Amino acid sequence: MRKSGRHTFVIDGNYFLFRTLYVLPRKSKKGELLGTDEDAQSFMRKLATDFAYQIRLFEGLIDKVVWTIDSRSWRKDFYPEAEYKGNRKQDSSINWSNFQKITEEFTQLLIKQGVVYSKVDGAEGDDLMYAWNTECLANGKSVIMFTGDRDLVQLVDKNKGSNTHTILFSPAHKKLYTYQGFSEWLTEEEKETSTDLFDVLKVSSSPEAQSKKLLSSVISKKKVSVVEVDPEEFRFRKVLTGDSGDNVPPAYWHISTPKNGKPRRYGISDAKAGAIIHEFKEKHGSLSHMYLYDDGYITDLANILIRHMKAKHMSREQIISNLKSNVNLMVLSSQTIPEGILDEMFQAVESQININELSLPNVSTMKKLLEGTEYMKDDSTAIKSAIFKGDKDDDSNDFSFITNKKTKGKIF
Repeated sequence: MRKSGRHTFVIDGNYFLFRTLYVLPRKSKKGELLGTDEDAQSFMRKLATDFAYQIRLFEGLIDKVVWTIDSRSWRKDFYPEAEYKGNRKQDSSINWSNFQKITEEFTQLLIKQGVVYSKVDGAEGDDLMYAWNTECLANGKSVIMFTGDRDLVQLVDKNKGSNTHTILFSPAHKKLYTYQGFSEWLTEEEKETSTDLFDVLKVSSSPEAQSKKLLSSVISKKKVSVVEVDPEEFRFRKVLTGDSGDNVPPAYWHISTPKNGKPRRYGISDAKAGAIIHEFKEKHGSLSHMYLYDDGYITDLANILIRHMKAKHMSREQIISNLKSNVNLMVLSSQTIPEGILDEMFQAVESQININELSLPNVSTMKKLLEGTEYMKDDSTAIKSAIFKGDKDDDSNDFSFITNKKTKGKIF
């Protein structure tokens, strides 16, 4: 870990915004959410409250905050046949024009307090979090990612050379996804061979020791579950099983009609994926996402899949094509993200990596965040915010990935 022992806190802004939106109380089953000034007041205050809470949760562990926001995904343009996230529909019971204006106003409040705003045309928040994570580790900075999107578990890492790491906090289930060996690192004491009292005290108060203490406190006090993962295995598993949430099918699937008469799609279960990965690893000695860009390895993975699945409903060529498509859609890598978008992302990150004007005290409470705004006036019902003076919808803001009520509010 770098000398300060602090992390860059990279937030999935879209996840944060929609997570807050979907817990707002609906005063009327027929009424439009965010259709009134009172709704705007509640939403903005809730955003500020939730943001400040997360900052306080990791107090002492973070010294920089990055707020990533989706643009229209390059995946939809590069792979239109895949219908990437085509299953996500916009909820008609929400006033999206007002949502956009409130969230833009909130973003400006964050920027004012030194939170780094990160958005690049064509890039999803996932892509930006990949870029920030890559650049932070390269510059000797550890990362805490904040998201509910499990796809980002593939970025969990430990850089032994610089003694930095990447961990992911998922607030919905109170889980901290970490690299393998994290728990051992967290509990092991630093060795000090010197008998000098001052040297011993220096070790116990070192940045790494303090970081361990603070992380342990978050885990115990908030009853957070630590889940150690192998990011390489996670990538292979996603490529095999697909992602129903993003409308990405498994590499192999078929439709059968059971006794109830309702056709059902059968894909690759986690257990089958595990068996396929195990055989591949046994044969090649290790797992690396770089294998997924090699035709020879992909063909071998397809052959192992065919044996385990007894695949007879799909050709070998189609399975290989599906594997390659899933790699491009779900693996976050310089090999998959288009060069132009990749260059623009890293140029943006490099220009901001060493800039830190964050005012932690001012983002640690709702009152400080909203100080001086209409949202802190005593008569909250009298707010006549400019957010309801409607501009026409901007095509650059794509909210088509929002699920409908049947998805029980699951955003990602």
